[in-house]
Amino acid sequence: MSGERTDAGTTREDSAPSSREPLAELAERVGETALKCPDVLTLTAGPRGWIATYRAGPPFTGVAVRKAAIEVGVVVRYGRPFAEIAEDVRRLVRPLAGRRTVDVLIGDVADDG
Repeated sequence: MSGERTDAGTTREDSAPSSREPLAELAERVGETALKCPDVLTLTAGPRGWIATYRAGPPFTGVAVRKAAIEVGVVVRYGRPFAEIAEDVRRLVRPLAGRRTVDVLIGDVADDG
């Protein structure tokens, strides 16, 4: 890849496929953990589809595990301030992140009623 820059300031190469499947497993664990937040309805790859971790088969969308950060894209329930929901997700995911920062994108809002 050409090292195309993303909105998050990383390059697309940072999450390119590699033989390190543990990154895919980490992405899946992060996704499962983010979904435990009561205001998170589902994961999202974001408006450009770049929040994904590549692995054998289809990419795991909604979580991008990068060298210095983990990006989590979520669709949230209408009602609470976005900053509070993002902090809840960050708090849940941070123990899995190691030394990586945790960035949360609120990709959409839905009324689940």
